[in-house]
Amino acid sequence: MAETTTSTNLLSGAIRFTGLGSGTDFDSMVTKLVDTERIHQRRLEAWKATWEKKTQAFQELNSALLTLRTTLSGMDSLDEFLAKKTVSSNPTALTATASSSAESGVHTVEVVGLAATDTLMGTAVFSAPSADITGGVARTLTLVVGSTQMTVNVAAGTTLKQLADMINAHSQNQNLVRAALINDGSGYRLQLRGMELGAGNDILIDDGLTTVPGFSSGDFVQTQNAANAQLRVDGWPVTPAPTATILRASTGLAAPTDPLSGTPGGFKFAAGGTLYTVSLGAGATLQDLVDGINALGSGVAASLVMESGTQVLVLTGTPGAANTVRVVDYPGTTLAGLGTSAFTQTQGATDGYLERASNSISDVIPGITMNLVQAGQTTTLTTATDVSAVVDKVKTFVDEVNTVLTKIQEQTKVTTVGSQTTGSLLTGNYGLQMIQQRIKNILASKGLGFDRDLDPVTSLGSVGITTDTSQGSPTFGLLVFDEAALRAALNTDPQAVAKLFAADSVPSTKEMIEDPLNPGHSVAAASPHFQFSSLVRGVTQAGEFSVSYTVSGGSISASPPPTIAGYPASIDGTKITATGDDNPAKGLVIDVMDMTDGTYSGTIFIKNGKALELGDEVRRLTAPLEGPLKILEDNYQDIMDSIDKKIAFEERRLTQLERTLRNRFATLESVLGTYDQLSTMLGSQINSLPGKK
Repeated sequence: MAETTTSTNLLSGAIRFTGLGSGTDFDSMVTKLVDTERIHQRRLEAWKATWEKKTQAFQELNSALLTLRTTLSGMDSLDEFLAKKTVSSNPTALTATASSSAESGVHTVEVVGLAATDTLMGTAVFSAPSADITGGVARTLTLVVGSTQMTVNVAAGTTLKQLADMINAHSQNQNLVRAALINDGSGYRLQLRGMELGAGNDILIDDGLTTVPGFSSGDFVQTQNAANAQLRVDGWPVTPAPTATILRASTGLAAPTDPLSGTPGGFKFAAGGTLYTVSLGAGATLQDLVDGINALGSGVAASLVMESGTQVLVLTGTPGAANTVRVVDYPGTTLAGLGTSAFTQTQGATDGYLERASNSISDVIPGITMNLVQAGQTTTLTTATDVSAVVDKVKTFVDEVNTVLTKIQEQTKVTTVGSQTTGSLLTGNYGLQMIQQRIKNILASKGLGFDRDLDPVTSLGSVGITTDTSQGSPTFGLLVFDEAALRAALNTDPQAVAKLFAADSVPSTKEMIEDPLNPGHSVAAASPHFQFSSLVRGVTQAGEFSVSYTVSGGSISASPPPTIAGYPASIDGTKITATGDDNPAKGLVIDVMDMTDGTYSGTIFIKNGKALELGDEVRRLTAPLEGPLKILEDNYQDIMDSIDKKIAFEERRLTQLERTLRNRFATLESVLGTYDQLSTMLGSQINSLPGKK
C-alpha cells in the first residue's frame, strides 16, 4: 500500500509504496520513469560543462597574458632593457654602476679626496652626563651649520646630556647636526657631527650669542673638516685651478644710496670656517652694507652691479673649497630680502678638481654612477653592454610570447585524420582569432614610429626573432630565436636594439634633402629645419606624422596654416603644436630651428618599442572590465546562467512529474489493494459454500 501521512509529503513526492496492494515495485518504476525523463537535464549539464571548459580556457589564456605583461613591464624602458656593466680595476677605491645611456669605453678616475662632514670635539670635560653645564644660570648656545642658524635656550641646571638632546631636537636642526657624548676615559665631552657632506657645511659656534661656559668656538677642536669629493677624470683637470664662491642677489634697489629694509639689523655669512656679521644702524644704505662686508677682512669682496635698473649685490670669496661662502639665513641675517634664498650661486668654491658634495657621483661620466671609497687612488672603469643579460631578457620575451601563442593554438587547432576532421574546444572562436591576430600583427610589423630610412633596426626579424612558417614543424606559428643574430646586432648597435624593444616615446625627424655626395639627388636625413620639442603623455600617440609649414617674413605663416599629421596646428613663436581631437599626434610640439623664408615638409617620428607596444595591447586584452577576454568570459557566463535556469526548470518539471506519477501509482495501488481484498473476500466466501469442502 502507498503511505502518505501529510500534505507536505504528498507535495514533495514523498509517497512510499509498500507493494502490499499489488506486489508491484512502484518505487522502482517511478524512479526509472523519472530518470528516463532526466535525459534533457543531463544534456543541459553536459552543455554547461562544455562552456565551463571554454571559460577555463579563457582564464588560462588570460593568466598567460598577464605573465607576459609582467615580463614586458620589466623591459619596457631603455634602462631596464639595455643592461650595461662597468668593471672597476680597484673596487676598494671606487665602484661604479652603469645605466643604459652609458657609452662603452674606458675611463681613468683619480680620487683625489672624499667628501666629508664636519666634526667638532669639545675640550671641556665633565664628570658625568648629568653634570650641570650652566652654573645655575640660564644660558644660550648658538650654532650655525651651513646656512642654518639655531639657538638653544639652556635653562639653569641643564645637564650635559640634556644639552645634547636639546640640540638634536631643535626645530631648526633638520638632521643637519648630531650631538653626542663621548667618554674618552678622562670624562665626558660633547661631540658635534655635521650630517651634510661637502665644503661649506661647517659647524660654527657664534661666540657673540653663546653664553654657556666651555662651549665657545675656542672650546672645540675640529677633528674632521667638511670637504668636497675631488676627482680627476681622464686626466682632467690637467692643472687644478681653484675657484671662488660667487653669490649674486638682486636687491630691488635702484641706487647704492638707497636705504636697506630691516635696519637696524645684521648681515651674517660664513667663509673659510669663520662667522662674520655686519651690523647696520637705522637707515643704513646698500653701500653701507657693501662697505661693511669689505671692511671685515674675511676674504669676501662685496660689490654692486646695475642690471635692468636694479642694484645686484655680488659676493666673491677667496679661491679654494675651504673658503666656501655661505650666507646665514634668518635669524642669522635679519636684513629684509637678503637671506639665503635671495642669493644665487653662479660659481662654487673648489680646489680646481671635479668636485661634488657627495661620494656618489652620477653627473661626471654620462650614464655612470661612481661611488668613491678611498682617496689617493687611480682606478680604471671599463664599461660595456652586458650582452648576456640582454640575451636572457629577449629569451624570456620569446618564451612568454610562445606560451601565449601555444595556448591559443591548442585551444583552436583542427585535427584531420583521414576524412575525419576534429576541432578543439575553441575552434572557430572569433574572439580568440582576433586576439591571436593582434599579437601576431605586433610581432611581425615594423616598430611604432620606426623608420626604415634612418633606424638601423626596425623589426624583430632584424634581431633574429622570426615566426616559424614551416607547416608540420613542431614550432609552426611560434617565434623562433636566432641568438647569434641578436648578439651580432647588439655588438653592432646596442642602442638601436634597445630602442626596438624598449623605446618609450623616443623622437626623431626626417626630411629628404639634397645628397651632398650626389648633387641633384635626395637623401633621407634628420631634419635640419625643425626638431622635436615635447609631447603630452597619454594623449600623443606613437607613430610617424607628416609636418608641413611655411616661414614668411621670418615667422611661421598662419596662412596656409602649418599641419601635423594632416591636421591644422597652432603657432606659438617658433613652436608648432598638433591639434585636433581625432589627431593621434595631438599635443606634439615641434620647434622650428631655421626661420629662413620658405615652405618646409618632413616627418616626425615618436617611437615605442615592441615591449611597450605589446604590453599596451596585452593590457587592453586583459582589462578587467572591458577587455575582450573578460567580455568573452562574461558572455559565456551569461550562457551558463541561462543553462542553469533551464536545468532548474527541468528540476522543477521532474519533481512535478515524480509527484504526479507517485499520486497516480498510489491510486492504482490503492485500487489494486481494494480489488485484492475483494478477491480475497470472494475467495473466502466461495470456499465456505456447502460442498466446497
